[in-house]
Parts: sequence; structure tokens; C-alpha cells
Amino acid sequence: MLNSKSLVALAIAGGVLCFTPLLESCRSTTSASSQMSDTTITSKIKAKYVGDADVKVFDVSVNTEEGVVYLTGRVDTQAQKEEAERLAWNTDGVTQVVNHIKVGDKT
Repeated sequence: MLNSKSLVALAIAGGVLCFTPLLESCRSTTSASSQMSDTTITSKIKAKYVGDADVKVFDVSVNTEEGVVYLTGRVDTQAQKEEAERLAWNTDGVTQVVNHIKVGDKT
């Protein structure tokens, strides 16, 4: 049978094992305000894409990290690629745009 000291030690060990992965996932090199800002930037760009007839919103992915916007996906024309980049650059908080959008068919 376990005594009270063993139970306490077991509870502490269980807590450490359960909460350590959670705490590790919260670590980041960016501040909470910066992370919120990145989410806001991404949302604003996606909203611009929805409102723009030249950019196919479902073919372009947007990811923002510390103000740097990464664009990926595929569009039909060079003009669409350029428009996606232009809209991203014209969004508050963007410090750089990395445009990896491909042009043309998937073949």
C-alpha cells in the first residue's frame, strides 16, 4: 500500500509529465503581441484576397511569422501572382513578402 509521501511524489511526477509538453508548446521566440499581430496580418490579407477578383483565394496560402508574409500555392497567371504579392505588401504590419506562388497548371 502506498503511504502519503509516495502519493504526493506520484502526483507531482504525473503533473510534470502531463504539463511539460503543454508548456513546451507555448514557448516561442516571438511575443504574444507579435503572434497576435501575425494572425491579424494573415487574416487581413486573406480578406483582401476574398474581395479581389484577380486572386483565387483557395489557391493561395498565407502564413505570417514576425511580420514576414509567406505566400504559397498556384495561380493561373503571372498577373495573379503579382496581385497577391501587391495586396500582401499593402497590409499594415507586413515587413517582407516571400512569394513562392507557382504560375500555371499543376503538371
